[in-house]
Amino acid sequence: MSETYESTDYWYTFINSFPNKGRSFGTGEMEIEEHMQEKLLAYLKQKIEEGVVDGVTTLPPRLYDYFWRFPKEMLTKLRELAEGFLENDPDNACATIILTIVAGWERDPEYLMHRENMRRLAPKDPGVNLLIINEFHQNYGSLSGKLDGIETFLTVLENLYEWAKQEGGTDRYKDVKSAYNGIGRSPGTPYGRAKKKLLDLKEEPEDPELQRDRNDQIEACKVRIERCLYLIQEEHTAFNKELLKDPDEQQDFGDPTSDKIDFWETYLNSLDDNELSSRNWKLTPTIQEQLLKYFKMHIEAGVVDDQTTLPDELPKYISRFPRIMRIELREFAEEILEKYPNNGAAAKILAIIVDKKEFPYLNQAIELLPNDTEVCYLAYKQYDNPFAEQDFTLFERTVRVPEMLFARTQKQGGSALYDCIVRLYRDMGSTPCQIYRTLMQHPEGNSELIERCIPLIKQAEQALQQRLKEHPNDWYALRGLGDIYETLGETELANEYPWEPHSEYKWHQKAWEGLQLPDFSVATLDGTTVSFSDYLGKLVLLNYCAWWCGPCTGEIPYIKQVFEEHHNNGFETLRISIDEKEEDLRKYIEEHQIPGIQIFDNYTMENGPANYYGIYRVPSHWLIDRDGKILSVELRQDPLVHRVNWIESTRTGETIPDFSAVDIDGNNVSPATLRGNVVLLYFGYPEQVLTCMDTIYQKYHTNGFDIIGINVSGLNKEEALRDRVREKNFLGKHIYDEGGWNGPLAIQFGIDLWRELPAIVLIDKDGKVITSRYGKVHSPEAWAARMEKLVATHLGLR
Repeated sequence: MSETYESTDYWYTFINSFPNKGRSFGTGEMEIEEHMQEKLLAYLKQKIEEGVVDGVTTLPPRLYDYFWRFPKEMLTKLRELAEGFLENDPDNACATIILTIVAGWERDPEYLMHRENMRRLAPKDPGVNLLIINEFHQNYGSLSGKLDGIETFLTVLENLYEWAKQEGGTDRYKDVKSAYNGIGRSPGTPYGRAKKKLLDLKEEPEDPELQRDRNDQIEACKVRIERCLYLIQEEHTAFNKELLKDPDEQQDFGDPTSDKIDFWETYLNSLDDNELSSRNWKLTPTIQEQLLKYFKMHIEAGVVDDQTTLPDELPKYISRFPRIMRIELREFAEEILEKYPNNGAAAKILAIIVDKKEFPYLNQAIELLPNDTEVCYLAYKQYDNPFAEQDFTLFERTVRVPEMLFARTQKQGGSALYDCIVRLYRDMGSTPCQIYRTLMQHPEGNSELIERCIPLIKQAEQALQQRLKEHPNDWYALRGLGDIYETLGETELANEYPWEPHSEYKWHQKAWEGLQLPDFSVATLDGTTVSFSDYLGKLVLLNYCAWWCGPCTGEIPYIKQVFEEHHNNGFETLRISIDEKEEDLRKYIEEHQIPGIQIFDNYTMENGPANYYGIYRVPSHWLIDRDGKILSVELRQDPLVHRVNWIESTRTGETIPDFSAVDIDGNNVSPATLRGNVVLLYFGYPEQVLTCMDTIYQKYHTNGFDIIGINVSGLNKEEALRDRVREKNFLGKHIYDEGGWNGPLAIQFGIDLWRELPAIVLIDKDGKVITSRYGKVHSPEAWAARMEKLVATHLGLR
C-alpha cells in the first residue's frame, strides 16, 4: 500500500483522505465535494502567489499524476485559475505549470508551447521534471515536439537529482522519490540504447566512404554513455542518501579476494532469508566495494574445467543489487570480454545483467559454457515470452532449451533433474507439459515440435516417480505427475494425483495454462454458494484483485467493456477479492459499479480460492473456456478485450459475426455475400497464407472456395496493398482495413498488436465457423493438408 505522509501541507491532507491516496481512481473518477474543491483551489492559489525561489515552486510535485483523476469540472476551474493569473503575469511559473498539466490531459494543441514555457520558468522544479520524465515514459522513450527527446530527458534527470541532493528528508522529497521510482525511467534507458547503438556500429562492415560518419556516431555514443554513467552515480547520491555513509559498526566478512573463505557465502549467511524477501538490497559503500571486488575477481578468473567460479543462482541475487553496482559490473565484464572473447564468466555475468535478446551475450554464454546449467535457465527465461513465436528460430528454442537443460541435469545425476523440474514449476511455469499443451492447440502446424516434447515429458515423469519412491508425500512430485497425466490424456492416472493446495509451495501461474480448472465451491457476497463447475458452457474470467491495488482499478474499464459486449452470449466474470474487510469491498464495488459475481476472500482463509489456486499477486486474470480449460493467466487490459473478441467471433459451429467491407476492387464483402461458399478469412500478410493455400484455391475455387485476406499491418495505404497484390499476382479477394490494428474489422475480431499473425477463420456455406487458429504456422504442409481436407468435405467433394 502507498505511504501516508504526516504533514501540515494541505495537499497531503487532501490526498490522504482517499483510499490508497487516491491512486486507485481512473480518469475523472476522483469525486471531490464542492467544499473540498474550493479548499483545494484556495490552496493552489496561495501556491501560485508564493511564486518561484531558485527555479523551484512550492507546488506539490505530483500534481501531474492527479489532475487526470479529477472530475472534468475541477479541471475547468483549475484552467480558469491559472489563466486568470497569466493574464496579468504571463511569466508566472506556478500558473504555467498548472495550465500545462491541464492542457496535457485535455489534449490542448497548445500543450507543447505551455510545456516549453514551464521548463523555461521553473527548470529546477521537481514537479516540472517529473512531468517530463513521465511523458518520456508514456511515449515509450521519446518526447513529442521539436525537442531532442533523449537530451531533454537527461537534462531533466540532472535537474531532478540536483534538487533531491539538496533537499532534506521532507514529505516533498519522499513524494518525489516515490513518484520517480514509480515511473521507472532512469539514465539506464538511454544508457542501454547507446550501448546497443555502439554495438551495431562496431559490427557494421567497414565502408571507406562512410567511415567518417560512422566514427562520429561511435564517438557520440561514447559521449552519451559517459553522461549516463555520471547521471547513474548522481541518481544513487540523490535517492539513496541513507546508504552514502557506512554505519558506525559494520560486520566484517573478511577479504573478498581471499581463497581461504567464500566471501559470498559468508555474506549471504549473515542475511535473514538471504535477503530474498527484499526486491532491492540496501548496500552500504563498503559492502558494495567488497562485493564488486569479489565478482570482478571471479570474472577475471574466466572458465576452469568448463565451469566458472561464479556462485550459483546469481540471477535472483544480481537483480537485487543497486543499479549503480549492476552498471559497474557490466562495464567491467564488457571490457574483459572485449580483451578476452573466450571469457565465459564475463559472458555469463553480462547475460544475467543485460537480459535482452538484441545483445549477443546469452548466445556467447551458451557457446562458451555448454555445460553450465544456470546459463540454460537464463536461455529458458529469455525465450519464454509472448514474442517468441514471431520468429520460428526463437519458437523452436522454447523446445530446444529444455532439451539442453534436461540433458545437462541428467548428467549431474542424483536429484538434479527433479530439482530442475521443481524450479520450472515454481519459478517459470513454462514446463514441458505447458509447452506441449500450447503446441497442441494447433497440432497440424506444430507436429515436429510436439514430437520433441514427448521425450521431455517422459523424462520428467521418470524423475518425479523416482522422487516419490524416496519421498512419498513430495508435493511437487505429486502435482507434477497429475499435470503430466492430464496433459497426455491419461485420465485414470491423472485422477490418482488430484490438485491439492499447499500453504508454502506454489506453482508459477503460467504452469496452469491448458489444464482443466479444478472445481471449487465458495460463497458469493450475496450469500449464494457457487461452484466453478456451475459455469461450464460459459467463457469465464476469474479476476483476482483488491480494492487497495491501483493496477486492479485500472483493469475495471476493460472488464466492464468485455462484460457488456459478451455477457448476453455467455461470458461471466467471477471477481475474487483478497481484501481484508468485507465492508471496504462492498463500498468499492458500489463506487465503481463493477459487474459480475463478487466473492470475498481475505486471503487469510486457508480454504479460500486464492490460496487453493496459489495466487500470489493481484491483479491476476484467468480466462477459462467453455469446457473449463484454462486459456490464459496473464491477459490484462487491451489484450484481454482482444482475446475475448477473437474467441467469441470464431467459435466453432457458430455463425460468423456480421460485418461489411469493400475489397480493393470495389466489391462489397459481408457474410451475406459469402453465403454458399466455403471461405478462408485471414488477417495478416498474403505471403503468410497464400504460399500454403494457392494450390488449394486453384483446385477448388470453381467449386465454391474463396480466400479473403484482410490487411491490418505493414501497408499504410489501400493503394499500396492493391499494387502489391497485382505485382505478386496474389489470389483471392483482399481488404484494406483502414486503421490497421485499430481498423473496424481488426477490433471486431480481436486482432491484437502483440500476437503473431496470421489469424485464420474457415467458414462453411452457411456462414458458420469450421475452424480457426491464431498464430504462425510452423508446419505449413501439414496445416495445408488439413485445410484441404476440410474444404473438400464442406464443399461436398468427399
